[in-house]
Amino acid sequence: MTNLDRALVGSLLICGLACPARSQTRPPALADVPIEDLMNIQITSASRKVQPAADVAAAVYVITSDDIRHSGLTTIPDLLRLAPGVDVAQVNSNKWAVSIRGFNGVFANKLLVLVDGRTIYDRAFAGVSWEAEDLMVDDIDRIEVIRGPGAAIWGANAVNGVINIVTKATRDTLGGLVRADAGRAGEQGAVRYGGTRGAASYRVFSQWTRRDETLSAAGIGADDVSHNVTTGFRADWTAQPGAAMVEGSFTAGQARELWPNFDPRTASADSIANVPSDGQNGHLLGRWTHTRAGGGSLQIQSFLDIAAHEEPVADYARRTIDVDTQYHTAVGARQDLVAGMGYRFSTDEYVGHTGFQLTPGSNRYSRGTGFLQDEISLFGDRLALTLGSQVQYDSDTGAGIQPTARMVWKALPHQRVWASTSRALRTPSLYEQGIRVEFPPVPSPASLPLVITVQGNTAAGTETLVDGEAGYRLEIGAAKVAVTGFVGRYGGLQTQEPSEPVVVSVPSPYIVVSSQFSNLLDATTRGLEVTARWSPVPAWRLDGSVTAFHVTPHPLAPSRDPLAVAADANAPGMQWQLRTVASPLRGLTVTAGLFHVGPLVQLAVEGYTRADATAEWRFNPAFSAMFAGQNLLDASHPEFSTVSSLLLATRLPRSGSLRLRWTFR
Repeated sequence: MTNLDRALVGSLLICGLACPARSQTRPPALADVPIEDLMNIQITSASRKVQPAADVAAAVYVITSDDIRHSGLTTIPDLLRLAPGVDVAQVNSNKWAVSIRGFNGVFANKLLVLVDGRTIYDRAFAGVSWEAEDLMVDDIDRIEVIRGPGAAIWGANAVNGVINIVTKATRDTLGGLVRADAGRAGEQGAVRYGGTRGAASYRVFSQWTRRDETLSAAGIGADDVSHNVTTGFRADWTAQPGAAMVEGSFTAGQARELWPNFDPRTASADSIANVPSDGQNGHLLGRWTHTRAGGGSLQIQSFLDIAAHEEPVADYARRTIDVDTQYHTAVGARQDLVAGMGYRFSTDEYVGHTGFQLTPGSNRYSRGTGFLQDEISLFGDRLALTLGSQVQYDSDTGAGIQPTARMVWKALPHQRVWASTSRALRTPSLYEQGIRVEFPPVPSPASLPLVITVQGNTAAGTETLVDGEAGYRLEIGAAKVAVTGFVGRYGGLQTQEPSEPVVVSVPSPYIVVSSQFSNLLDATTRGLEVTARWSPVPAWRLDGSVTAFHVTPHPLAPSRDPLAVAADANAPGMQWQLRTVASPLRGLTVTAGLFHVGPLVQLAVEGYTRADATAEWRFNPAFSAMFAGQNLLDASHPEFSTVSSLLLATRLPRSGSLRLRWTFR
């Protein structure tokens, strides 16, 4: 820690300890939150309307703002570890692989992620650039996690799940906040101020993040440090019957992402590209909501999203404009209708570097969607039947339909039985359609240099999923248990089809072995998910979950992909976690968690058990200090593989950190 760092920490301690108790309402401890509030959370992501999580015909989990604060975690992927059934693997210091129900990877393409309803799914590689989402965790109200298809209302690519990160309304973030985190894994500093102007409220914030290097297989520093600076704002206006919100942010950062060196002139001396990646991301979102006096609402939302990345393999720029409308109303006494339409237009510019090309380099894309969902109450509201579908037209793949049927039966008080069946689509990415990767030459048994290439396919098709799920929820006093079983049938999954070796004689002889993306794999998945929560006393809570997953691949007859027959979706067969949070003393909150992830067999990654713990002491209502530890059971371990990610996968070291947090009015 530098002298400047010590001065900052000392100043925060003095200011926080001197701050009088009347300066800010005391943040609630665990004992102040009724178990009923924890177990009957309202969500919007499952059906685009507010409803209790217990009444949703889907596998739902909510990470609350209290969960986020008590965890001591500062990145979105790490926070997602708290949700059962979410497979999170950190590849290196600044890259993650995140998925639900299999098919994980840096380019995991079957999970739709939203921030306040704004998609952050990147069509270029069909995934999420997690390192670019440098959200201020203090401003997150909740993270809604839907395991299973959500395509009937959210559209293509919501195949295996939907994650919606919902930020706090500005009326809940009035006053100032200063937070500083420092430790083995890196540093983060955040400042925020919120205020009011008549019927409007606002907040502005800025955050600086530095992630320290992880470890190479030899146990030395991997030189994968990264840093981001994010600045943003949000404003809310409420004037019944209307309400409006506008928000925006801009992130700039640099990272050593550990891309391989594709330049044949230097690859033998330096296998990792010795050039950092620079990235800028920004967005502006606006939303207007009109609520009718007799019930029902109309919402119009639009956002502009921009991104520019300069990486060792390519330079990439994207512009996206999205407009979305939805209408919610009751129809008679027994029907509740949600309908909407949307349009998205984006442009992509791509300039590849040596060994990494995309054709065409410029691309325009548009998509129009319309959805309708009707919830019908039957048998005196004891049974709710939901029928719905989304229809879309994609400029690349044409028309598609994604229907769903869902049922919830309120069998007895505090019990729910639910079932669903859905169809979802995953549209191909730009990489799948036009990428060409040429690896540097390596020696071959034939005494000629061997060049391996991977190519996209302009005829890449849309993947499909037909899914069936059933679940049971039970609440007994201060305990809650949920069980979900699912089975899915996938069609047209991506394969990598090899061609016969070819000898090229110009300018000097070498052998080329090529493979091309295709859609020659079907698969069946099935699994069981069990979650439980118990709060025997107001100051103590236990959370646990177990997830079992299995995939059976069905390669089509024409496939020559040698890995397809043993495909395991890069997913562990078993995951479990056990977490506890307690407030043994007034002002003290401690947490502890065990997270077990089974081995990734096809990627040859061993299973591991991770232990995290935190202790936060609130000196007064305005100032607190937290000590946090992650990966406490071993000195380091890997969570993913270079084979699947292209990027060098590293080992995550044991880490500890100190957090100082000060609020003021």
